Amino acid sequence: MTNNSIPFTAAIFDLDGTLLDSVWVWREVDRAFFGELGIAEPEDYARSVQGMSFRETAEYTVRRFDLSRTVEEVMDGWMRTTAEAYAHRVALKPGALSYLRALKRAGVKLAVASANREDLFGPTLRRCGAWELFDAVCTSAEVGDARKDDGALFLLAAQKLGIAPAECVVFEDTLEGVLGARRAGMGVYAVRDAGNDHHPEKIAALADGVMDDFTQMERFHDLPERRRCVIFTARCDGDVKRAYQHKEGDWVLCADGGWQLARQAGVRPDLVMGDFDSSEQPGEVPVERFPVEKDDTDTMLCLKKGLAMGYDNFLIVGGFGGRIDHTLGNLQALRYAADRAAAIEMCDGESWATVVAGGAVRVPADVIGSGPVKLSVFALDRDCRDVCIRGTKWEAEDATWTNGFPLGVSNEFTAECAEISVAEGALLVTVCREEQPGRGV
Repeated sequence: MTNNSIPFTAAIFDLDGTLLDSVWVWREVDRAFFGELGIAEPEDYARSVQGMSFRETAEYTVRRFDLSRTVEEVMDGWMRTTAEAYAHRVALKPGALSYLRALKRAGVKLAVASANREDLFGPTLRRCGAWELFDAVCTSAEVGDARKDDGALFLLAAQKLGIAPAECVVFEDTLEGVLGARRAGMGVYAVRDAGNDHHPEKIAALADGVMDDFTQMERFHDLPERRRCVIFTARCDGDVKRAYQHKEGDWVLCADGGWQLARQAGVRPDLVMGDFDSSEQPGEVPVERFPVEKDDTDTMLCLKKGLAMGYDNFLIVGGFGGRIDHTLGNLQALRYAADRAAAIEMCDGESWATVVAGGAVRVPADVIGSGPVKLSVFALDRDCRDVCIRGTKWEAEDATWTNGFPLGVSNEFTAECAEISVAEGALLVTVCREEQPGRGV
């Protein structure tokens, strides 16, 4: 199947086994549950409850095994067992976050349609940076805990999105989900999952496509090009024209008075966001105004907006200098983005910074132009494991760094690029112009 554009207006995603690698959690729950009951788990149990809602599964289990526990007691026990795993260990399937963001950038509406409970999967989606991408969240509890194969849950999702069923596509891993999508009059793609390998032939015959994970979706339709979200802050101590070099397709946000900085760079913002407590409001561009008393800084408002629009590549212009609390707040924004698998850098022409969390980054020696510079690497977590630094005067190999000692300050490039990686934890990487003599740390 070859497409020049995405062939649907809305995408509706099942979670467990489809978007989330979470079926293993329920296998652990089943083993623990039946072990506590002192009975062997029937071989057909997992298959029998497939496609059922959370409550339906509990009702079926109480009825089939003639349990003395109530349905509510069974559900409460499952919740206690699974909550920690969903909050801290369940992950997205490979390529899922990138695919969701690509659809979002292309203007596709996104919805969750799950038989699970929002208080379980909600923390997972928030931790992984996917929650803000969805325009609607639907659970089987909203359609009377009906099985997915009747299609009601998917029709509810389409209704919430305001999109006709024929313009929607569903992503599912079970035969019941695939059947429900077809009965709702929607397209459907199937995601293979090792924990749910029932009826693969029937699923393949009904689905528009079958894949192992979301990295394979390019086989079925084109994806939009990766674009950058640029955020202008209100302060730039260096040369703003050196800090920002235009790239085709840049989407430009301004944090409060950052629109004045963007004007200096010859850039017209796409959107200005903030409380305007220290700047007048521009009149010629779109504005989103917020109260002064809020949790998010103006820069964070812009970052969250960019993430919600599907961007995963950011440049913050300015951000250093002035009040130290503002600088530290902007550096924490880098960590926020890195924790959500987004690439982000901050530059004011004199200083540059990024955060790498459980990954690697290549830093060009001329990232802020020619001339002598210092490269510093700081641990942001108590333990950053397997830290490697190459292409510098002082290198590191599989080291453990802590945030209690500035071991990586004031290094020097010995190659065109420095390569920095960390297996566990997050590192703050900075490049600054050489200080004048007599101004050491």
